[in-house]
Amino acid sequence: MPDEVEPLSVQNTVHGDVLGDNVQIGYIAGDFTLHQHSATRPPAELPLQIGVVPQRAASFQARPGLTPSRTTVLSGMGGVGKTQLAADLAQRMWSGREVNLLVWVTAGTREAVVSAYAEAAAELTGRDDLGPEKGARRLLEWLARTEEPWLVVLDDLQDPADLAGLWPPGNGLVLVTTRRRDAALLGDGRQVVDVGVFSEHEGLTYLQAVLGGQPMLLHGAAEVVRALGSLPLALAQAGAYMLDAHLSCADYVARLGKLRRGNAADEHLATIAATWSLSMEQAETLRPRKVAALLLDIASVLSPNGIPLDVLTGPSVREYLTSRTGYRLDEAGVRDVLAGLHRLSLVTLDGGEARIHALVQQATRDTWNVKQEKRSVRAAADALVDAWPALESMDERGQVIRANGTALVAAGGTHLEGRDTHLLPFKLGSSLGLCGLVAEARDHFERLYHSSVQSLGPYNYFTLIQLSSLARWRGRSGDTAGAFADYDRFFAAATRVRRSDRAEMFADVMRARHDRAGLLAETGDLTGAIAELEQLLATHVELFGPDDPDTLAVQHDLTNLRGQATPGSQLAEFERLLTDQLRVYGPDHPQTLATRHNLACERAESGDVAGGHAELRQLLTDSTRVLGADHPKTLSTRSVLLDCVGHLGDPARAAREFEQLLADRLRVLGPGHPDVQATLEGLAFWRQQAVR
Repeated sequence: MPDEVEPLSVQNTVHGDVLGDNVQIGYIAGDFTLHQHSATRPPAELPLQIGVVPQRAASFQARPGLTPSRTTVLSGMGGVGKTQLAADLAQRMWSGREVNLLVWVTAGTREAVVSAYAEAAAELTGRDDLGPEKGARRLLEWLARTEEPWLVVLDDLQDPADLAGLWPPGNGLVLVTTRRRDAALLGDGRQVVDVGVFSEHEGLTYLQAVLGGQPMLLHGAAEVVRALGSLPLALAQAGAYMLDAHLSCADYVARLGKLRRGNAADEHLATIAATWSLSMEQAETLRPRKVAALLLDIASVLSPNGIPLDVLTGPSVREYLTSRTGYRLDEAGVRDVLAGLHRLSLVTLDGGEARIHALVQQATRDTWNVKQEKRSVRAAADALVDAWPALESMDERGQVIRANGTALVAAGGTHLEGRDTHLLPFKLGSSLGLCGLVAEARDHFERLYHSSVQSLGPYNYFTLIQLSSLARWRGRSGDTAGAFADYDRFFAAATRVRRSDRAEMFADVMRARHDRAGLLAETGDLTGAIAELEQLLATHVELFGPDDPDTLAVQHDLTNLRGQATPGSQLAEFERLLTDQLRVYGPDHPQTLATRHNLACERAESGDVAGGHAELRQLLTDSTRVLGADHPKTLSTRSVLLDCVGHLGDPARAAREFEQLLADRLRVLGPGHPDVQATLEGLAFWRQQAVR
């Protein structure tokens, strides 16, 4: 089915095949044999290192008895140095030529593991698979076949379930770091090594290495080790602090004692908190004064796994720093301050990202009052909105930005809602939905709506915007009855907003009517949907003119539905619309891409299947470049393209490649998404055609 368009984004409404009859099935039994065409290039030569291995700390302290087995799992709490141990082992094996292939994977999510595997497979085989899952399988197959010695490191595994089907084979070495101790990590020949804190001797050796250039500072080193419970990360903080402040270990212990008084409920936690408190006090002395502490505050509500540097150095953060300190810093100036935090071991600068340990984040937040928390959360939200990609995508940048938005909402979402509503929660929810995570978007807006009803009332403007967003994503998730009920509630309440919000509310009501018309079409009421869009189009042209984005969006969907009602009848209208959109938007705008999609569908419906196929092939290339290979719109184009392949006389190929599309849609959208059901139907149809 052709795509539909929103004023500022493209929505996927594929619920079946465009061409030919469909066979509806509930499930497909049996295994799939997946086939996919891929670009080829010369494979990389061994020895080869893939992924960035973290640098060893300047005063790295080795641990005795760590000998890797076939699969070794380093398990322990945060701050004990698991990643440093893994990096040391990997670098020693690499420099000693014990392995010819080293793959380092940051394994925070299954998506991250699959993407890293696919990148490694592309390097090793010279084949760029369209789907990351296919590439991941190719890597595991390559590892199983090769006789070359290899090491795969999976760092910071958050959930052992993320490695289901992704554990490397047993003919090489695997090293995993994790805080988890799940039973799933045991068995299959895996060696689980508990990584604890330093022994007192190891702690002393570490401090001697850190402070060895200034022996006078070592007086009282044993007391520091005992006071900090031998926690490696805390000792790193203490060592950096003492060097920077030229403070002896004995003096450091005295300062810790003063900070710990009054919080004896948990002596160990009080000591660790005091360690970070001293380091953060030292950060406040970095010049320009107070800037480092404010940057640390912002970083403490974002993702610990990586904050893009342009978020922390962008215009919103620089304006915030100026408003709070009076200093005007350019991007380079902010980077210099971040480098100071790096020297104090409070953040780690790694390429284009800043990483901050979750313990440092918590210690920072524990010092705040409510006012400081709100300021930091909203400053971080402003920075994320500034850095948000103009086009929503499934690429690494989009994933990292969404991860930071999710972390921010979890850390302080209440400061972004209520009477001082911030744009960030809307951005995050819409981004989730536009990238195919419709259930997550629905749940996000449902929480926002109920929270807003409690704090602002049911007839507040922002409450109603959240309700209309909830209706949109509830409908996209398949709950059409619930979505219609939400829309009815929205339209009834919209007449009761305060007078000063009525102009903006009118525009939002128009957009909601547009969305509801699309939902009518999905339920089969094409006549009602067309009548609604005809009324909307007349109003838009009268009020906003023919080139207004909302006008063009309504025109697009009206043309689309007329084409569905009478296949092949709207070819000339789509061609005129595409000319207008190219003039107004340019070739890479999502609305332009959507019209190209629907024009190709209409061309095929009119009988020119070869012409539609050619247009869809070019569109797939452009959509992959602009939106990413995993974007729902790109997957939609693949679906219709495969229908054309089947109708052009190759149903067997269409069936094979529908298998790959099914795997990709399951991975990206999940089993409950309507597009997955549509793909199952397409696969069943072309399998049936192939055996005739």
